[in-house]
Amino acid sequence: MPFDGISYEPVSPVTQMLIDGKQQLQRGWCQRIMRRRGSVCIIGSLAIVDFDVFAEAEKFLLEAIKDYGYSYSSVAEFNDDIRRTKEQVLEIYDRAIELSLPVIERLWFSRELLAA
Repeated sequence: MPFDGISYEPVSPVTQMLIDGKQQLQRGWCQRIMRRRGSVCIIGSLAIVDFDVFAEAEKFLLEAIKDYGYSYSSVAEFNDDIRRTKEQVLEIYDRAIELSLPVIERLWFSRELLAA
């Protein structure tokens, strides 16, 4: 049945990948290498189970980077900039997660961020 709640997914696989990636990166962030002693770069933080989901998540990250006015041509290039900070990367993650949500959920998400 369409409304019995059995097949309800609270977030899309892309959004979930971004949420999980952000949590991984919060535990440790690195540059110029995908993973190092528990730390990860922005790409290394994404657990790639389905390449199409990964490609969509990467697209949202690049869109978020451009939304903040950066002119990088790749997510890795943004992450590896020597002037980059972990806080900036987490900020990009927040925007990418927001972009990955349906429009109605984006409004709620934005309000939650403003209230925090």
